[in-house]
Amino acid sequence: MFAVTGEVHSVEDIHDAVRRMEEGAALCYDQLAIAVDLIAAPDAAVTLRNLAAAARRRAKTFAGTASPPTDSPRIEPPFPADGLELGNWQVLELALDMEYAMLTHLEVLEALAESDAGRTEATKMAERKRLHMAELDIRQGKYPPPADFQD
Repeated sequence: MFAVTGEVHSVEDIHDAVRRMEEGAALCYDQLAIAVDLIAAPDAAVTLRNLAAAARRRAKTFAGTASPPTDSPRIEPPFPADGLELGNWQVLELALDMEYAMLTHLEVLEALAESDAGRTEATKMAERKRLHMAELDIRQGKYPPPADFQD
């Protein structure tokens, strides 16, 4: 989902990577919201749109960094909605999976950072991502898992 390319020389390199990561997450959340709308699950769609908006806000935090913002492609449903059942629990499970991928990305950035300042920044951002995941986990716990869920 996310790739680290090149070298991580500075805090700005980390900010650029995080901005691109959050822009990608916002796009994924938007696409899922469209699919969820198609299956008439308005609560789940609202959750996804809120997650997309939060990712966009985080991306804007780093909008002044070295590389330009990523162009947003046309948003379409990522898959046909026929027969798809996505409720709040499933939507939050997808969100947790995406956030985990972003956490892994931040940990890679931390490992590749060539300066103490870069490592410190990546560590700080990874900790924020862990807190966000904990919040999503608590929210997910408020909904019953699907009947066919196996842990």
